[in-house]
Amino acid sequence: MKPSTSPRVVVLDREQRELLRLLATGLPDTAIARRMSLAPRTLARRISSLYQMLQADNRFQAGAAAERLGLLAGARADEHPKSVAV
Repeated sequence: MKPSTSPRVVVLDREQRELLRLLATGLPDTAIARRMSLAPRTLARRISSLYQMLQADNRFQAGAAAERLGLLAGARADEHPKSVAV
């Protein structure tokens, strides 16, 4: 059976978009955790969940998704949840 090639729709909330944006900037986890007021283990779980949602294996792929979503071009992180095709 062939895998589907149609895009999946993923809804990212404000916090998930902010996390994705920070990951794409190349900040280390400790700096991201501090900025988001999260414990390191909580951040690790949220990163893992975000990777699963985006079907990303690493920061590079997540950063590419952030670029596609317009999160690196000054997009506002306080928008309502956004549906995106990945």
